[in-house]
Amino acid sequence: MQKDKAESLIGFAVKAGHVLYGIDTVEAARKKLYLIVLCDTVAENTRKKALSVAAAKHVPVIVSRNELQYTVGRKNCKVLAVTDRQMAEAIVTLHGENYHIISEVK
Repeated sequence: MQKDKAESLIGFAVKAGHVLYGIDTVEAARKKLYLIVLCDTVAENTRKKALSVAAAKHVPVIVSRNELQYTVGRKNCKVLAVTDRQMAEAIVTLHGENYHIISEVK
């Protein structure tokens, strides 16, 4: 299976250290968040928490149709946040058929 551009960019963000993992870490983050990425298999309660954090911090949310744990190399990873503006903008701009935006910045 070939990776799309958004998956590659998420991998670059992980390697660069511009990623926060897990909904609890994302909620408590003091860093500026630029994008929240959810796995398609995330629980409904976690999805609601992520959407409320995104609304409070004015951050877009995208959902991966592939399991996020294989993209980032972390077992059971369902939520991550990108803390680099340029990488987040590139991921949102170049998201492919495996990602869909569920919340945009207003």
